[in-house]
Formats: sequence, structure tokens, C-alpha cells
Amino acid sequence: MHPREKARLFEDLGQLVRSGTPFPKAIEVLLQHTRGAANSALLALKTALDRGATVAGALAAGAPAIAPLECGIFTASDRAGRLENGLSHAAEYYGSLSEARSRMWSRAAYPLFVLHFGFIALSLPIAFAADGGIGAFLKSVGMAVACLWAGIALGSLLLRSLTSAGERSAALDRMLRSIPVFGKIRRNFSLGRFCAAYNLQLDAGVNVLASLDIAGTASSSAVIRGATAAALPAVRAGGKVGAALTATGVFPERFIRAFAVGEETGQLDQELRRLADECRLSALRRLETVSEWIPKLLFIAIVIYLAFGIFGFYRGQLQQLQDVMKD
Repeated sequence: MHPREKARLFEDLGQLVRSGTPFPKAIEVLLQHTRGAANSALLALKTALDRGATVAGALAAGAPAIAPLECGIFTASDRAGRLENGLSHAAEYYGSLSEARSRMWSRAAYPLFVLHFGFIALSLPIAFAADGGIGAFLKSVGMAVACLWAGIALGSLLLRSLTSAGERSAALDRMLRSIPVFGKIRRNFSLGRFCAAYNLQLDAGVNVLASLDIAGTASSSAVIRGATAAALPAVRAGGKVGAALTATGVFPERFIRAFAVGEETGQLDQELRRLADECRLSALRRLETVSEWIPKLLFIAIVIYLAFGIFGFYRGQLQQLQDVMKD
């Protein structure tokens, strides 16, 4: 599903659950007014629930429309009795992602138009060449446009696949986290989900060990999930969660410091809420920066490409002229 469609679906489900509508009933209500991929996802959820599956199991049955990212946070919020909070979190995340994507495409529209015009201008000499013609000209433009959009589609698919694989592979997750800007966006979103899920579990009275395990899964980060798994033995032995997480070397200093302060003062729930909001807002600010700068960089790249194309064309013409003069 498109992020905008996911945001609307989760927002509607959240409103129904928040009003007191049971989750199975909420799905039935939306099924009557939903089409396309969202309808298929809801139908898979309903079928699983009718077979007696838990909310977590039903969400897993909704794949690939319901991604592991949503499953983790929904499972955590459902176990805490706050499913509506998880749905709101997912709706806000996908709403922000959809808005950033829309802004990026609207800003990239003009550079892409210039590039398409450049394809036509650079291929125009083929129409008047002795061995060319209109057919060769159209073929040249069509090939250039097809290669452009195939590259965009493949790049988008590759990025999506790498992001999804990073939820399972710690090595790939570390590589993604090391990418400038994108890595920080991914890391902040993961930390925000971890904090939100952990806080939900503590508020619901879930024991610390189970809370850590669920929060690690909800982070949708293989690195964080591995760190929480590594911290569990120390916590099980009676150690503090903050110290155990510090020993993993995965969490940033600001996170560890806030966690330690919360444990010492008995206000860990407040610190977790603050950290969740801080990480989410930081990720959204960086996402806004990316949506602003990618079209600008694209425009610069297009101008450079067209400049080289024009330079190459005139250089070829000049060379032909020199050859004629020599003859």
C-alpha cells in the first residue's frame, strides 16, 4: 500500500478502537468501505481473527500489506492494552512519510520535465541525420525515458528491500545506519519506536524482561533487537536495564543518560515518552530536509548531464566541419 493509504487505514482503525469498538468489529466496519490493497489486508486480518488468531497473529497474516514495522509496534501496544496508541503512532509515521514523498515529487517535477525535454533536444539531430529519421528519433527518446524510469523504479525497489532486510540482518542494519542523513533518520525512528513500545509495556505492568524483548522487536531494527537480547541476561541477573543497554554500545549517549536519570528518579516513563517524541521529531526534521534537497541535487545533476550532452554534440559538429574544410 502507498504510505498515504496506510496512514488513513491506521488512523481509521485507531479512531474506531479508541471509541470502544472491538478490533474485530473495527475491521468489519472498514471492510465495507475499503477497496484495493487495504481491503485485501483487512480481509486477511479478519480471516485470521475468525480462525482464533491473536491480534499479533492476525497482523502477521496481513503481510506484506502489514509490514514487520507495524506488527512490532501493534503487538507491543496490544499487549499493553493500548492498541489505539500503536495505530496512531503508525498513522503518524506513514502520514509524515507520505507528505515528505509528495513534497519531494512535486519539487522534482520541474527537474524531471527539463530532463525529458533534454532527451528530446539531444536526440533531435538523429531525426535529420542521413541514417536516422523520425523513427530513429522516437526510438532514441523512448529508450532514454524508459531507462530513466526503470532506474527510478529499481532504485526505489532496492531501497525498500534493503530497509526491510535491515530489520532481520544486523550487519545490513549497521551498514544502513552508517549512510549519511538516511542512517540517522532510520536510527531515530527505530529508537523512537523502542522507547514508545517499552513505555507502553511498563505502563501496562508487563515485567521488565518481556518489555525489553517486545520493545526490541517493535524497533524494527536488527541492531537494537540484538542489543536488547544481549542485555537480557544481565537484567535477568538483577542488573539495571540502563547499565545493561549501555554495555551493548549500541544506544547513543543522550539515550543512555536519559534512561539512567529515569531509573534513578523513578520517572522512567516520563523520560521514555520524552525520548520517543524527541527521536520521532528529529527523524521527521531530517526527512523534511531530504525531501527538500533531493530535487535540488537532481536538478544540478540534470544540468550537468545536459551541459555535457550539448558540449558533445557541438564538438562533434565542429569536428565534422574541420574534416570538410581539410578535404
